[in-house]
Amino acid sequence: MILVIDVGNTAIKMAVMNHEKIETILRCDASNFIASCNELLEEYDTLKDAALCVVGNFPVECKNYLTSHFKLFEVNHTIKLPFKNDYQSNTLGNDRIALVAGALCSITNYEPVLIIDAGTCVTYDYIDELKHYKGGAISPGLRLRYESLHNYTANLPLLEAVKSTEITGNSTANSIHSGILNGLQFEIKGLIKYYRKQNKKLNVFMTGGDAQILSTRLKNRFFATPFLMLHGIYNLYTYNKNL
Repeated sequence: MILVIDVGNTAIKMAVMNHEKIETILRCDASNFIASCNELLEEYDTLKDAALCVVGNFPVECKNYLTSHFKLFEVNHTIKLPFKNDYQSNTLGNDRIALVAGALCSITNYEPVLIIDAGTCVTYDYIDELKHYKGGAISPGLRLRYESLHNYTANLPLLEAVKSTEITGNSTANSIHSGILNGLQFEIKGLIKYYRKQNKKLNVFMTGGDAQILSTRLKNRFFATPFLMLHGIYNLYTYNKNL
């Protein structure tokens, strides 16, 4: 068993994994991270290994706790990757590396993959049929779009996302919902259409906190995988361990 930890921009997700099976999963933040780890250690006293992927804020005391209690593997730019990275800089985010690894362990054939992670930002990551990571796109997520309209205008309210809305809004609130939800929906559909033109066998994965809202609005065929990041971190751990 291994403790897999995803430190995101808004929350920390932890999972106890037995091979590729998730036994337990919980969410916390930095303030109660150590306490949450202690709870897991009480329940799973054989836990010795941990795999960590950090994108958001992760205090040094939390990192020190992990290194003192576990044999720690961390996703970063120095590890070996189960794909060829053609990105033209060394700033590819740890989260995007893990997502690619998670998607690749979910397919068994040589077909291209598009990963859509709908979180604080919406990231798009494309891997061709030869397992070459080509890059993708980054745009604001749902919450950022709502907050931007409110924070950078004088009179627009801060709204919460809704599941459905008309194209033509008949009020200020409905117009905001239409612009944000339909706008992001069209963005996602457009990118899927673009990559499917390159290869009709494209596999599409959608994950992230807003995936459930967005997936109900999309007619495209894709894999909705809420724990893709955790599986990717685990896949990177096992790949590097077995080298």
